[in-house]
Amino acid sequence: MKIDSKIIRLVSTSLWPLLIFLVIPIFVILSVSLHVHLPFTKTQYPLLYNNACLTLFVAFRFLNYLQGITRAIRYGSCKGTPRQSFDIARPAGTVRSLLASSGYVFNSVGNYCEKRDGGYLGTMITYAGLFVVLLTGICDNMFQYSGMVLDGIGVSTDLNRVEAYRHLITGPMTRKPSTLPKIKILKQYIPDATYPRGAAEIAFILADGKEQTILLKASDTYRAGAYDIYMSKMVYEPKIAITIDNAMPVFNGQITLNQMPSKENGIVFHGTFVEGLLNGNVYYQPENSRLRVVVFKGNMQMLDTELIFQVDRLSKSANFSIMCEKMGVWTEIHVMHRRHMNIILLGGIVALIGFLMRIAIR
Repeated sequence: MKIDSKIIRLVSTSLWPLLIFLVIPIFVILSVSLHVHLPFTKTQYPLLYNNACLTLFVAFRFLNYLQGITRAIRYGSCKGTPRQSFDIARPAGTVRSLLASSGYVFNSVGNYCEKRDGGYLGTMITYAGLFVVLLTGICDNMFQYSGMVLDGIGVSTDLNRVEAYRHLITGPMTRKPSTLPKIKILKQYIPDATYPRGAAEIAFILADGKEQTILLKASDTYRAGAYDIYMSKMVYEPKIAITIDNAMPVFNGQITLNQMPSKENGIVFHGTFVEGLLNGNVYYQPENSRLRVVVFKGNMQMLDTELIFQVDRLSKSANFSIMCEKMGVWTEIHVMHRRHMNIILLGGIVALIGFLMRIAIR
């Protein structure tokens, strides 16, 4: 009977089982950071499945507390007995009468009593709020559609085409979108004091052929049905060729440059590359088209040279030759299926209120 009571308490009220649902998130973090395959991380959606199980568990806890809200005895003697006890020098009947007059309710046997408290209601409200947060988050992730497009001035790009995305994350129940517009970048604005992350003048071409032109900045969002479209930053991709003695190729490829803070040199974009034992850093200043390449071999600097894009055909330093054949100028556009953040926030507030009730009323 004592073992059964402990099991019931472990499943219905104890916080220890909740720690089980931390195992998979910890394994996922370790597998990514340590680049190893750990158990439960080989599935496509480990965190989604983990959260689904957690949602069912929280729903069970909520229903368990809900069905006990109207009972006179809510917790019951099976919830555990105090570790400390002491004898009362009064008859049992007298003690029962005193407790009953103070609002305590006894079971049918008369060996257990409890008094209603707001903490029970607080626990139930906490689980209700957590259930709303988890269920809403799972539904959003089931239909998740989050992609990134690098687009430049030129032909229009159909955002309904999966091939248009550099990176795309979808949920297990995501359908291929059909209502997203085509985008055509008409003009790009490099980062400056007015547009710290850059901006782009974009024509949104809807399915009915109507066209809407908008200046999209990093803080702006274009709403297209159930999707949000926003710009995050400018990206440069120079194609750099490095040779030794004009013959031996050292590196030949594109490098993605992202904006980095630089108080001394103004707006600077930076990227890295690795080729064999060589580590390279590439810096680009769009205001003056200045491109700088620094190459290290271990701790030894092998190269540090600059060239002006579209002015200098190549730059030489010692026996190294640097050539920038072309430069991709992209606007990074993100497309995301809208999440129900208002419901998640509401559920979080409800859970917090319940938690405060629980700790304030014991």
